[in-house]
Amino acid sequence: MTKYTLPGFLLALLIALPLVASANDEDFYYTVPQSDLVYLQTNRGTVIIALTDSIAPEHVNRFKTLVKQRFYNNRYFYRVIEGFVAQAGTNGTHKQNSSTSPLPGEFTATSVEGFYEVERPAPFAPVTGFINGFPAATTPDRQRYWLTHCPGMVAMARDNKPNTGSTEFYIVLGQAPRHLDRNMSVFGRVVDGMEVLQQLPRGDRSNNGVLRDFSEDSELIDARLGEDIPASRRKQVRIQLPGHSEYVKKAAQARSLDNPFYADDALAPRPLDICYYQTDIEVK
Repeated sequence: MTKYTLPGFLLALLIALPLVASANDEDFYYTVPQSDLVYLQTNRGTVIIALTDSIAPEHVNRFKTLVKQRFYNNRYFYRVIEGFVAQAGTNGTHKQNSSTSPLPGEFTATSVEGFYEVERPAPFAPVTGFINGFPAATTPDRQRYWLTHCPGMVAMARDNKPNTGSTEFYIVLGQAPRHLDRNMSVFGRVVDGMEVLQQLPRGDRSNNGVLRDFSEDSELIDARLGEDIPASRRKQVRIQLPGHSEYVKKAAQARSLDNPFYADDALAPRPLDICYYQTDIEVK
């Protein structure tokens, strides 16, 4: 798929223009290949994760390797904190080998393709936008890029030292913990099944969210890449890109409060929180 970069000034121009359905809106989708989709099967349903190697390619490779090795099968979401994250894996009980050794942290990248600028300045970052539909941020001079900790984002857990991520992954459940941006290796986004994750049993905060007892409600039964499951079970996933006229309109209304619903628009224009105004996802 062709990748587009939309400068901030052009996005602002689009917002200022009358908005009608564009004949080219079909160009503003990223179709995720099955090789970049991970299907997590739980007793509550299926969760589908879309992977991106834009920032943390080695972590994507590691995650895919572990999935292919069935490392996560019959494991648990063992650390689940309300409004924060759901963490899965072995909780450090696995044996060390070449597929589970610590990885160097991949917190930012110096260059990416497909970054769309949406907000400058932005909450929690100088510039925010999307990398092919994944919420992201950058510096004003575009010297560093990173994926942001919005709800549904997927990253590798680690210890206090930066280069200690290896197998355990987490998914952001609730309020975006943006203080983790540029400090964790983020590599994916849940594109289907967040309602399944919200049903996971919660751990006690006094125990750092780690569940004291596991049940079938916490179990991660199976994890597979889309290319490794029968075609009949595969879903076609498209992530909307922010150049789509619907997203441009949504962003404009969010800033201006230009909607009959709002009784008070005195504080407009308002900054756009990229985590609240994510692009839409189509799953068929």
